[in-house]
Parts: sequence; structure tokens; C-alpha cells
Amino acid sequence: MRIKLAYLLHRTGMGMLLVFAALCGWGAPDSRASDFVVYSVYRGLDLGNPQDTPQKDFFVNLGSAQGAKAGSILKVTRKLATYDVLNEKLYKDVTFPIAELKVIHAEGNAAICRLEKMLPADKTPSLAYRTVMVGDAVSLVK
Repeated sequence: MRIKLAYLLHRTGMGMLLVFAALCGWGAPDSRASDFVVYSVYRGLDLGNPQDTPQKDFFVNLGSAQGAKAGSILKVTRKLATYDVLNEKLYKDVTFPIAELKVIHAEGNAAICRLEKMLPADKTPSLAYRTVMVGDAVSLVK
């Protein structure tokens, strides 16, 4: 569908107008709490020392401009699509909490966090991976 739309816009000459509108921010949605996500995950190198556990840093697009500061706690939620087996179609998206992150550095519209705690397995669906992943939503708790 997107290819057909792009071709149609190209043929009608409206493609440049849409590119200009996107660059100017026209039609961009307002920021909502669900717009804040984990956008990258970095893990330190494992040098083979059993005493040293490499740290994992989570980069989020929520920063001091949104009230985050070092020591702030972020709630991590995940959206999971459910499938209706009887009718053979996607049914509904469910959103559930998965973890908490602690901000170690915040600036502007970004922060670096470390895992504070994972929610217990009995509080999360069995289909979900038991780690924080890129795309998980974050919101400021305190």
C-alpha cells in the first residue's frame, strides 16, 4: 500500500510537498507519554572475569526537558499484539509493565539508564522476553 501511495504522490508531484511538510514538522503528532521509548541498548564488553558483570545501558528519548534527572525511576511497559485463533485475526494490543529503570544521566531529550528491577515472571505474560528491549515504552515515575 505504501509503495502505491508513494508512486501516486510521485506521479502527481505531491511528493515534494509531503517531504517539505515532514521537514517542517507539519502533521507531526503531539508528544505523549507513549512516545517515550528505549531507543538503544549497549552492553559493556565481557572480559571473562567471573567477578565482573558487564553493565547494560538503556538509552531513552525522555530527558531533563521532561523532568528526568539522575536517580529518577522510569516505568517500562511493553505492547503485545494478541491473536484471535478462532477468527484467525489480530485481536487487540495489550500493554503491561515489565521493569523499572534508574536514570544515571539525563540531558535535553535523552537519558541513560540502568536496570533497577525486572517485574517477577508471575506478573508478566509468558510470551514476553524477560529483558528490556528497544521499542519498549517508558514513563517517568519519580
